[in-house]
Amino acid sequence: MSTLSAPKKTFRLFALAALLAVPCGLRADVFSIWPFGGGAAAKNGVSDMSAEAAEDTLATLLDATQFWSEKVAINGQNMTMKISMSDQPLSLVRASVLKLFPSAQAAGNESSLLMRRPLDDGGSQRIFLLQLRGMNPLLQFTTVLPKDMPRECPRPLWPAEFPIVPGAASFQLMQFPNRGSLFGTYEIANSEIAPVMDDLTAKILSAGWAPATMEHADLFIGTGEIFMKKDPDALLLLGIVRDAAGAAQVSFYTRKLK
Repeated sequence: MSTLSAPKKTFRLFALAALLAVPCGLRADVFSIWPFGGGAAAKNGVSDMSAEAAEDTLATLLDATQFWSEKVAINGQNMTMKISMSDQPLSLVRASVLKLFPSAQAAGNESSLLMRRPLDDGGSQRIFLLQLRGMNPLLQFTTVLPKDMPRECPRPLWPAEFPIVPGAASFQLMQFPNRGSLFGTYEIANSEIAPVMDDLTAKILSAGWAPATMEHADLFIGTGEIFMKKDPDALLLLGIVRDAAGAAQVSFYTRKLK
């Protein structure tokens, strides 16, 4: 392995982990990076600049360098996700970034800023800045979403690897064709974590997966599990959190291992 390939792979894994934390992490605020996020409408229906110009202008402001671009499908719609890095602290650039895009709807906290910009063709651009406490770099995720973006994953597209439990709703799916991986979420209203974990774990085990950590069996801290399968080798991550409204937010991630 070359001296350049190892850091690049490390950054890619970290960036993907950061992206996967977005839907549940910001849903309780205003809206999520998903195209179906809630929140008020954008401040106006006219973009202040094109998606390409916005990327270039933001890169100049943050002195950011793009290090990853990947095809992704969200709810069956194909698009491209771009990730850049910057050494600028989010706390110092937040105000300048917001001023740069007056048409954007924005939400965030001390470690993140998420913007939704309307585009002239009826689509939208999502820009998500994330800087975990005590860590560099500042990560920038950028995606352009088409006008007719499905608000929910069509059920025929929902992968069999992600079992469904009674009461599940708001199905969302991200597919990464270049890496053979899937990320999906749904929610169950007014539900505790333990019974959902028991139901899902039983379904996953019956499909031939083996737990790697046994965290799912802990009645007090069991909110997730790592599952493995052979022939072909594959990884499945399960996570469950309970939001402020009392709904169980279920997340899955699977990937074939080469």
